[in-house]
Amino acid sequence: MIRSFSHWYAPRIDGGIAGSRLCERNWLLFLVAVLTCLMTPHLAPASFGSTVLEDVGGDGLQDEATPLPNATDSRGPAPKLAILVGKLITCAGPNIDGGTILVADGKILAVGPTSEVVIPEGFQVIDHRQHFAMPGLVEAHCHTAGSGDLNEMVYQTNPELRNWDQITPHNPRLQVAIAGGVTTVCQIPGSGTNMGGWGVLMKTGPGRPEEVIIRAPGVLKIAQAGNPERTGGEVGSGRIGMNHVIRQQLIEGQMYVRQWDEFEAGRRATKPEVDLRLEYFKPLFRREIPILVHTQQFQVVQSTLRILHDEMNLKIIIGHGTFDAYFLGEEVQQRNIPVMAGPRGFRYDPEIGQIRGIVAEYDVRGVEVLGVNTDSPVIPQEELAFQATMAVRFGWNEDRAIRGVTIEPAKALMIDHRVGSLEVGKDADIVILTGSIIDPRQHVKQVFIDGRSVYDTALDRRRF
Repeated sequence: MIRSFSHWYAPRIDGGIAGSRLCERNWLLFLVAVLTCLMTPHLAPASFGSTVLEDVGGDGLQDEATPLPNATDSRGPAPKLAILVGKLITCAGPNIDGGTILVADGKILAVGPTSEVVIPEGFQVIDHRQHFAMPGLVEAHCHTAGSGDLNEMVYQTNPELRNWDQITPHNPRLQVAIAGGVTTVCQIPGSGTNMGGWGVLMKTGPGRPEEVIIRAPGVLKIAQAGNPERTGGEVGSGRIGMNHVIRQQLIEGQMYVRQWDEFEAGRRATKPEVDLRLEYFKPLFRREIPILVHTQQFQVVQSTLRILHDEMNLKIIIGHGTFDAYFLGEEVQQRNIPVMAGPRGFRYDPEIGQIRGIVAEYDVRGVEVLGVNTDSPVIPQEELAFQATMAVRFGWNEDRAIRGVTIEPAKALMIDHRVGSLEVGKDADIVILTGSIIDPRQHVKQVFIDGRSVYDTALDRRRF
């Protein structure tokens, strides 16, 4: 359950009036939040509007949204579309000159050369034969999809926190992001502490929370070095201390999940006590969701590999991997760990007196699941494609760069069964543009999310 009153009120480890007052304020805010939820049923933690996100499997994951009686999609019915394009970039095979995409019920029904795709009766034809089509872009590191960044900095690890209660679907920043081709984001807590809480994977288009959320929890946010370093004398003031508190919190979560696994397998007679603070560790230690790790520099990434992968056997994503961390590229690939590099895209190497492209350096060392991020709003979310463009400028392959903003981040986030490429059965998240997404001269003409047009420069002003 929740932590005790003494936990919420206790001064910080370094003592002082400021720590006590901050904790007292948190306790009062907590009481207000509880009373608000009790008085307002629709704000209950597990529900969103007319839909409940159910934990069907008892694994801590909120699975496919289950509509309540008479619930309707606020976005309206998904149309049946036949989209004709001049060049089709599927990110699932060779590019196709002169292609057609059939869309029905928000999913891709068919994709291929126009000469081979038969348009069924009743499908609306949209003519983009002068343009390119590609999958919607996937952002692995976003802080702009909610009402504010989540940084609860009294304690260094916060596994009791989640951020999908504060998301703001289709907010003004996301509307501009769509104009840059971004259709899916990983919205995560900030890096003010070593374990900021649980993030959510969601679409950027309009709709109620349950209509835009892909998975909740989507990732666990862990930050090593840099932002979470303390100066008040706590254990986590330096890297050794930070590694200690991360490891101890993960061990606590691991022990909790093991107790439940033993009980559910019939090897433990006593049912463990439910601890809501640790519940989301279930999908994490069952390797159903990854950790998005704020990690950078050679020594820091070494700690990431050692603690989170080698010791804990968790799925992880290197979420920055900047400075000289690319020298660990071979070690990263040996463990099949994805790298979503950025927002810093290059490094001056004093040994050779030249600038190195960070993504290109990972690429030459064999890292396969490789992409870029904006850490928006550090880089505006709509400029995700430009991050890939700059990576190409510094030595990355153009085809790999296109995959690095589509299917590769989808793989890293473990949602490539739904997004990241134009394939039959996947979500119809489609971007229509005037040229290659890597070419800075191009611009987006139209965007479809779940088969619905959410941006069209023929009807609305060009936003980006």
